[in-house]
Amino acid sequence: MPKRCQVTALYTYPVKSCRGTAVESATISPTGVDGDRQLIVLVQGKPVNQARLPKLATVATRRVSPTTIAFHAADGASFVHTVTAHGAGSTVAYYGNSVPVVDQGDAVAGWISRAVGTDLRIAALQSTFRRSVPLEEFAVVDGIDQSRFVDVAPILVTNEASLADLNARLDTPIPMNRFRPNVVIDGLGAFAEDAVSDLHNDALRLVRATHCERCAVTCTDQETGERSPEPLQTLRSYRHREDGYGGGVLFGAYMGVEGEATIRVGDTLAVG
Repeated sequence: MPKRCQVTALYTYPVKSCRGTAVESATISPTGVDGDRQLIVLVQGKPVNQARLPKLATVATRRVSPTTIAFHAADGASFVHTVTAHGAGSTVAYYGNSVPVVDQGDAVAGWISRAVGTDLRIAALQSTFRRSVPLEEFAVVDGIDQSRFVDVAPILVTNEASLADLNARLDTPIPMNRFRPNVVIDGLGAFAEDAVSDLHNDALRLVRATHCERCAVTCTDQETGERSPEPLQTLRSYRHREDGYGGGVLFGAYMGVEGEATIRVGDTLAVG
């Protein structure tokens, strides 16, 4: 396996399950990418994602500042929201954890509800919470204090060669944004991310936890919100494991984080 790889893309998702933003640099710490998954979308008090509501992909989000997020809809409508800590508080069930959240008000809720065509609310975390992930393969991220709405692990790494391998099997190639990664790398063989122990530089170590098991979100066009059978159907034919934690269809690697550093597109990381 090569000793180094290159960072070819970085993504943040200021509002979980909305379309993210490609960025040139990202500050990464043990809780993930700075500004990632800062807000969450709720339906009747429960988190919702693109698997259930694919039209969320048509809402682009961009972090303007630590407390300001810009929304942009497919019809050209836009909205700039200032994150508040003073809304109505509640608790939501989030992957087995009870998480305290703060509603972000009627203005942003009304805007995204009109954009998506469903009655939605937007919430922020009220405080950090201790994330419990009671699966052995997630031991490196179990019990960390979490300040973002990440699914299970703070970082998702995908590999350009793995996408090329998949696209060679598809009638219509797909872009990497279908997999909603944080860090995209090049320089490893196809699916070599399965076997790395870590990616690191002098200040930061991304420690592999386990495979990322994929759902219908990968079948959602991140521009239009349209849904198709691919790439999940093809991935299932050659990238499937029995008794997986989330369906067993594999693409990408979940990573924990040791240290803190800003990385940039074009940086190289050592492969452990």
